[in-house]
Amino acid sequence: MIKFTHNSSATPTVLLTILLIFCAPQLTGSAASARFFYFNPDSAHSNLSSLKQTMDSYLSAEGLNVSFQPFTRFRDFDRQVKETHPAFLFLPEWYLKQDGNDKKFKPFMIPIHESASTYRKVLLVAAGSNLTTDKIDNTTIAMTPMGSAGMTMLEEVIFKQNGINSQTLNVITTAKDSDALFALTLGQVQAALISERNLKAIGEINPQILKTVKTIAVSQPIPLPVLCYAKEVVAAEDLDKFRKSLLEGRQNKDTAQLMEILDIDAWQTPTPQ
Repeated sequence: MIKFTHNSSATPTVLLTILLIFCAPQLTGSAASARFFYFNPDSAHSNLSSLKQTMDSYLSAEGLNVSFQPFTRFRDFDRQVKETHPAFLFLPEWYLKQDGNDKKFKPFMIPIHESASTYRKVLLVAAGSNLTTDKIDNTTIAMTPMGSAGMTMLEEVIFKQNGINSQTLNVITTAKDSDALFALTLGQVQAALISERNLKAIGEINPQILKTVKTIAVSQPIPLPVLCYAKEVVAAEDLDKFRKSLLEGRQNKDTAQLMEILDIDAWQTPTPQ
């Protein structure tokens, strides 16, 4: 079976998230606001403090009494979703296919980046490595946490089609794509699976890093994270207000600032099922 290992290094982002979770005031009773949880490990944006500040300002400006909380660690996000029943969530699409979450949460808005609602992951090895897709079994690979439904998705979009026996892989989970990439460049793992867009973004900052790795497989398109709501929790008027604001896009200065930090070009409503 797939062996998972958690990266235990306490990065500044992780420490910041812990402070946000445990040091923020806890509202109760009538003073409590609805909760909005964010989890997107494949995002190129890693400054959760800046994201929280921008989102809080946006929600306040739009008159939405919603408390925003970003998460770095999947297990923290998953536990809080189960324990506190958030009203809104921005989450990986695969999470809806896990633990019956599609019965609790309904897709509300879909982000668009460069005219697409999908992205791809790339399987990387060191530039001088002789590993190929037919030799990568029984190796150690770094990637962001995917959950059981996420691993099933990866099986379909990249592993199976490239003849990779994912059950033999020793998976090291990292908080962000950049951590997985750096683990590969430092020789801590033999392969890394990261977002193609993040690889490009990191390469634009540090072109030399692209010379240290090579791509041996590219996934099929993967849905971008989706904005969801809990039908039992959110009032119809708040849902309409939120939708209208997001669809205004860059014509609304507050929405434009939010889209900029999330690296989103537009929003669209889901296609009715």
